[in-house]
Amino acid sequence: MKLIYNRTDFPSGRTHILMRDADSPSPELIHFVLVLSNKGTLWVDVYWPFDEESERYTRRISEQQFWQTFREWRLNGLTLGNSERVAETLARKQLSLKNSKILNA
Repeated sequence: MKLIYNRTDFPSGRTHILMRDADSPSPELIHFVLVLSNKGTLWVDVYWPFDEESERYTRRISEQQFWQTFREWRLNGLTLGNSERVAETLARKQLSLKNSKILNA
């Protein structure tokens, strides 16, 4: 397992910090240990689908920066969110993309 640390800062103010397993064999379902902050809510997840849009706002950070950001979020009182709701939202987004590709083909 080779870990890479990333941070994604979306224009909406939502931020992801994540540890990515660079040795993951699946290109579509990348193995992450994900820490997601969405306006004061914190999620921790294990698998996250590749999202082309988020790659535009993603930059590599050091392990120290990753843990420093995580600590800051926790000290600011972030709460644990509903990972199921996040997964449903992403699934709908992926399905919508597939349907639009089929309709445009």
